[in-house]
Amino acid sequence: MHDINEQQNLEIPEMKTEISEANVEVSEQEGTQRFRKKMSPVPLFKVLSWSILVSLFSVVNPLLTNLATNLQSQNLYAGWAMVQGQTIYSHIYGTSGLLYYLINWAGSMAFGQILFLIFQVLALVLAGVYLFKTISYITTNSSLAQNLLPLFYLLTATLGFGGLYSSIFVFPFVFWSMYFLVRYVQNAVKDEVFILYGAVGALSFLVEPMLSIVFYTLAALVLFAYNIASKRKARGLYQCLAVLLGFSLLFYPLGYYTVWNGSFGVAISQVTYAIDAFKLTGSQLPSNALYYGLLTIGLGFVTAFVLGFQFKKEAAVVRLMRILSLFGFLTVFIGALGLPEQGAYQLLPALPFVIILFALWFNKNGETSVENEGRRRRERHKTSVWNRYFSKQVFLPLVAMIYLIGFPLVQEYILSNGVSGERAMAARYIRENSSAKDTIYAWDSTASLYQQSQRLSAVSILTPSLYTGTEENQIYLRNTLNQVEPKFILVNNHIQLLPDVDTKISKNYKETNLKLSHFKLYQLQ
Repeated sequence: MHDINEQQNLEIPEMKTEISEANVEVSEQEGTQRFRKKMSPVPLFKVLSWSILVSLFSVVNPLLTNLATNLQSQNLYAGWAMVQGQTIYSHIYGTSGLLYYLINWAGSMAFGQILFLIFQVLALVLAGVYLFKTISYITTNSSLAQNLLPLFYLLTATLGFGGLYSSIFVFPFVFWSMYFLVRYVQNAVKDEVFILYGAVGALSFLVEPMLSIVFYTLAALVLFAYNIASKRKARGLYQCLAVLLGFSLLFYPLGYYTVWNGSFGVAISQVTYAIDAFKLTGSQLPSNALYYGLLTIGLGFVTAFVLGFQFKKEAAVVRLMRILSLFGFLTVFIGALGLPEQGAYQLLPALPFVIILFALWFNKNGETSVENEGRRRRERHKTSVWNRYFSKQVFLPLVAMIYLIGFPLVQEYILSNGVSGERAMAARYIRENSSAKDTIYAWDSTASLYQQSQRLSAVSILTPSLYTGTEENQIYLRNTLNQVEPKFILVNNHIQLLPDVDTKISKNYKETNLKLSHFKLYQLQ
């Protein structure tokens, strides 16, 4: 009898484990079925139309190339130079991920750089698809999700006017990951699928490292808290191992490229430039605070952020996405404040978080039941997304968007009238008085001179007005320019020369007879 009792006692835990596993499996199956029932068809035509429309205003378009920011001009140069045989991180300074530059290179191999534009359309389409799915589920309001799609594309087009930023290309991975988290909380995915989540995280990091670090770190913390609250500690550990496995499967094979060409250490230092250059005590803080503060207020980001703290009784998935988005937006905003390079594109990484906060704000009274969908449709004409976003904020978002699109035009054709023409004139002179093997340097506010003259840069830091926010990069630029001998150096009169560079030009270069009022073109003696 004693042996029989012992055997029964041993069998009971095993039976409990089997029952628990069976319950988890049943729960996952039921969760998947419920999840699929709540999903609405993706409006692919709307997504594709907006993606094409946004991309048509890319700086790849010859009519808009002169409107490119310094970063956009350097992204264009990177793809073109890689086709010429240059190596990213070694010959070209870059803070985006390796996969982004490979996409850039592939997009620049034929038809100019039109393929790069097509890749952006694809990225925006995928981003729109997964954004729609995510918002549709957490709000159970497909009409709201459809109305938020144009807002997402408008914000992308205005904050990232001209396109080609790596943040745009990482949106599909971030929104897919958000959609994955939503499905997980609803028991619609198995733990093994976290391998895929880790692989997508690796791709995301290889496109845009900094946004990926912010998003996946916050997502890990939120998931950790959720698993603790849901008494899923063991599952959480298993998921962590699965994520690491999935990340390793893609990151190491692709990252080996930098090891193979000897640029691994340099690549790490460049993609983490934002961390090294971040300073909340720098001289740029007041200017950045005013600029980004006005933009976030004007575009409604601050309103969505403040209203995001109105916690109430809500589903776990809504609470999880709310917390993730609040901390995500705050992190990106503080990061932008501390960077020396100012530009609206610095707020692009905040879009995935802000658009979720908009969804929670516009989802009237936080309604999350399918039964309320019909009533919401009947009332949507009274409090539409556009009414809440524009008129409820005294049309400040419209003013901000007009400014973001209009300022580059005013800067190019009014405030800097004649600058692009003189730069093109200098590029023509360089092309006619040098060979393809000669290198040049643009002491300028843009890197467009290189492609216009069809000449490569003598220094990996293409201009002195970008990526020089650290003392290390300033020393590198000064020392490299003292060591190399560019055939030509174009100097923008509005950008002060470093003393060492000024001395080198005085000794080794002579000014050409080209009549320029905004520049001086120097040729090696």
